[in-house]
Amino acid sequence: MPISMLKNNLLKIKAIHCIAFIFLFPVIAASQNTYLTDVEDFLVDMLLISNKYVSPAAEAAVYQSTGSWYSSAKSLDLYEVDVSMHVNALPVSDAQKSFVVNDSDFTRLDIRDAQTAQVPTALGGETSVFYDFTLGGDDYELQTFEGANQQVFYYPYLQGSIGLWGQTEVTLQYVPQVKIDASGYKTFGGAIKHNISQYWLGNTPDTQALQVAVQVVYSLFDSKIFFDGFEITSTDPDQDALAVINSLTVDANAFTGQLIASKRINKFEFVGALAVSANQFTYTMGGEGDFLLGLLNDAFTALEDTSSMLRGNIGVNYHMHNWYLASNVTIGKFINTNLSIHYKL
Repeated sequence: MPISMLKNNLLKIKAIHCIAFIFLFPVIAASQNTYLTDVEDFLVDMLLISNKYVSPAAEAAVYQSTGSWYSSAKSLDLYEVDVSMHVNALPVSDAQKSFVVNDSDFTRLDIRDAQTAQVPTALGGETSVFYDFTLGGDDYELQTFEGANQQVFYYPYLQGSIGLWGQTEVTLQYVPQVKIDASGYKTFGGAIKHNISQYWLGNTPDTQALQVAVQVVYSLFDSKIFFDGFEITSTDPDQDALAVINSLTVDANAFTGQLIASKRINKFEFVGALAVSANQFTYTMGGEGDFLLGLLNDAFTALEDTSSMLRGNIGVNYHMHNWYLASNVTIGKFINTNLSIHYKL
């Protein structure tokens, strides 16, 4: 995100920031204008870092929440119910774990003892990189954000579908809260799928004909990633830390449209889909230090825009009477794998 755009977004919340910092940092009135200019520059720098830090976690949330809302293009019969248990597994590639920062990127921050550094994203690991900066003539330091340090993110959930009129079905997904290792998840959403191959296949009883469907999905995926706490503090050892940050919450609201095709051959069913999502993200950092955390989280509103994401899905199912096993792989920036077991009532 360009610096000019970040500065424009900050104008909307500048008054709140200024008031908060006046109470947070003891400055004299004569240096107030210089101090507040330093604060604005500091916030712009923080947004530049935060944008690259949170983006991979936000994209991973969309992949996990939109990857497997269907198992077939064929619709359920009227009032037929499909109940399923799913497990998502999303491995994190090295490319999603870190990014490069340069001193020339910043107005207020200076990378300690270096002109450039490789630092973690929210999906990365630990780091020893520090930034030094001044506010109103006082020296401060900030350890760069660390990540969750997980190789794979797992996400289990339950899902249910019911067949309606006109070869249409509705799917619901709801998980109040799941905590796995150092991460937590909540999700809610619904989908409507409509079989369109009926318009050229008619009422054919051929269960092995190529089926085509369209689906529209809304999902809210709340992911909370925990990491080892780090401090934002003065270089004066007699002063307490301004904040200790130890978590990042990403709320991903996604609207997804999918074109699905499937073909059954005996007990096996092969499935493919092309999906596009429009996503709205909200970011919140957690920890200690209400004033500074509130300031950073207010500044995060400058990052909360709408983005789109295109990806493909492939899968195979194995049918056993009323039971079947399903697999689905989402291919794009991430590779998300979904395994599920289904029972039809």
